[in-house]
Amino acid sequence: MADVINQDQQLNAEQAVIGSMLIDESIVGAVLGKVDARDFLAKKNRIIFQAARDLFRTGSPVDPITIRGKVGEDFSQYMLDLMDVTPTAANWEVYANVMHEQATLSRIKELADQMADATTLDDCRPLIAKLGDLLATGSKIEAWTMKDALAYFTKSQGPDAADKQYISYGIREVDEGSFTEHGDVVMIGGYPSAGKTAFSLALAYNMAKTHNVGYFSFETKPAKLTDRLATHSLQIGFDAIKRKALDESDWVTVAEKGEEFISRNLTFIAASGMTVSQIESVSRAYGFDVIYIDYVQQIKPETDSRLSRTEQVAEISRELHVFAQTSGTLVVELAQLTRADKSSSWREPDMFDLKESGQFEQDADGIMLLFRPDPKSDYDQQKTRILKIAKNKEGRLGKWPLFFDGNHQTFSVMIGEDSKAVMQKFSDMAKKEKMARHLKNTQIRGQQKFEEIPDDGKGPF
Repeated sequence: MADVINQDQQLNAEQAVIGSMLIDESIVGAVLGKVDARDFLAKKNRIIFQAARDLFRTGSPVDPITIRGKVGEDFSQYMLDLMDVTPTAANWEVYANVMHEQATLSRIKELADQMADATTLDDCRPLIAKLGDLLATGSKIEAWTMKDALAYFTKSQGPDAADKQYISYGIREVDEGSFTEHGDVVMIGGYPSAGKTAFSLALAYNMAKTHNVGYFSFETKPAKLTDRLATHSLQIGFDAIKRKALDESDWVTVAEKGEEFISRNLTFIAASGMTVSQIESVSRAYGFDVIYIDYVQQIKPETDSRLSRTEQVAEISRELHVFAQTSGTLVVELAQLTRADKSSSWREPDMFDLKESGQFEQDADGIMLLFRPDPKSDYDQQKTRILKIAKNKEGRLGKWPLFFDGNHQTFSVMIGEDSKAVMQKFSDMAKKEKMARHLKNTQIRGQQKFEEIPDDGKGPF
């Protein structure tokens, strides 16, 4: 019964697409760019579409008269019926999407039947590859003329246009200077133990308030990620969690904040041994619109094993970039930096230090680097980090000193007109004997807690 309903939807959508073309000649070019002849189930609809396509390619007028002249008089009544049952040509794109979706579903079922009849794993592999292609290529070529571009621009900037919503990291200083959207690739680079995982968990938790977020971890098990996220979001001491030493006040906190914790749409995926294709499949299956990968150099390559490691990692970067663009998924990749030569003096890292591949620099829309300050400085290496925006295609670059509270897995942005003066002030405070109690009981003057931007309508976006 379901198959009959799906077939009826397909035929109705096909008829509406052809009817729209017959009603409004001006949309023919756009329809041809989005619709494929293979998507037509009914032979008559496919013939009319192919006739319109041939006329368009030769620069001839594409209207009911010229199309009928190409397909024959026998189609006259059928074409009139299609124009009569199509309510408006304005919705042609909706009809085309339904048609393509149903056609794709039909082809997937055909592949499933073939896999059911397969006798060996080798018989299944080419079928699985075709299935992946079907799922990955849901949209057709998107091409805008300058007329299309100006029409979009004037409409999007007009008084009736809705305000554009960018993806928030939860750090005001970063959000005010970045315009991250779905389909972007963002990298967070750092040396081992710089705090990349803790930092990314905080970002993912913030995004999960309004987005479906998947966190693919190649090194840390979901149980350990949960402990680290719980100490950040619930602000319960990490030592107490690891030693199972929660006191009564901690349990009260769990009760008070637990509902908020479980409301976040964040899923941990144990990703050890996964390839890019597997990450894509899981992302599509769970409907993630944002994914984090911790970390990208751990992804299992699918290319020829004879290729160099640099070439393999470059291919992984390109595949993730294509996935982000074709699926509209924001991909946030954690990456290791090449270790500095111990014999050389300390220097500030840059995006060129991303380990094993320069392709990362090319594919990323934004690159953040997280690192410790110069060890020769007076700043506490354990409690201070620098966040550097090294690449930002549509925003500003910059650096911010952070205070890192390891026991609560929390970062705070040091603010002030002169960040160096703020860092020096913090350094002086750190030398005092009462610093530990001060950090535990009060917020350090000159710091802003790393938390979500309140949804009060006054945020940067």
